[in-house]
Amino acid sequence: MPYTEHTICDFGLHKGEPYTKLPASFLTWMIGTNHNKREYADAELKRRQHAATKLTTPSK
Repeated sequence: MPYTEHTICDFGLHKGEPYTKLPASFLTWMIGTNHNKREYADAELKRRQHAATKLTTPSK
């Protein structure tokens, strides 16, 4: 299943929560441990980075 902003975590402490609500530390842990759903964590962290960058970029 591809990652979307509505994808729900299906394991562990955060089971049942959308990836958009997971702590960055948990997502980073997923990537660092080579978790089988690390692509979801990576996609969510990139989405957050893009959103943060978009908010801090001045408009012309």
